[in-house]
Amino acid sequence: MHRATSIVTLSHWTGTLQSRMVFSWMFGASEATTEPTPETQRGGYECAPYTILENHPQYQVRNYPSRKWATVLHEKHQHQANNDMPMSKEWKQQPQNKSFMKLFGYITGANETGSKMSMTVPVSTKVTTEEEDGGTVMKEEMGFYVPTEHQETTPSPKADQEVKVVTRPEMVAYVREFGGFAKDKDWEEQKEQLKQDLEGRDDF
Repeated sequence: MHRATSIVTLSHWTGTLQSRMVFSWMFGASEATTEPTPETQRGGYECAPYTILENHPQYQVRNYPSRKWATVLHEKHQHQANNDMPMSKEWKQQPQNKSFMKLFGYITGANETGSKMSMTVPVSTKVTTEEEDGGTVMKEEMGFYVPTEHQETTPSPKADQEVKVVTRPEMVAYVREFGGFAKDKDWEEQKEQLKQDLEGRDDF
């Protein structure tokens, strides 16, 4: 039985500041190869395209080209608790899980043309934080990569949906992959480890 794998990345977008991008792969680990090569699919699901710029024991440097993603944005305030227990009633009500279901509805036909699109991997979450009067606000933009066959003519979301189709700019990502179903504390620990691994780089 495959275990889920997750990727935490620290990235910079063309013309923007650094942000944190989280990739969740729910269909097992990649195949072990002598020379790492970009994955085009995992578990039968199309992967968002990328090229490997550098390969290191603890991380990779990748380039993700500009492509269309279906996205939903939600906010988490500092005082909000997060339930990491899968399949509990409270877990299903978490903003990120609601975002996933909205995106899943969009690709399974809840769009202006009624088109159905294949699921892709990874599920990405772009994380940014802002300071407001009420405290720290974390904005999480969850995204499904739009399949290649729909990149040119992407179905529009319905007017009453929170789904938006955006063209994400080209991105250079510093990638650390780890196994298991990650909780919030796991993301933070892996992010800090990746930051340590990147110390001393002139381009980070």
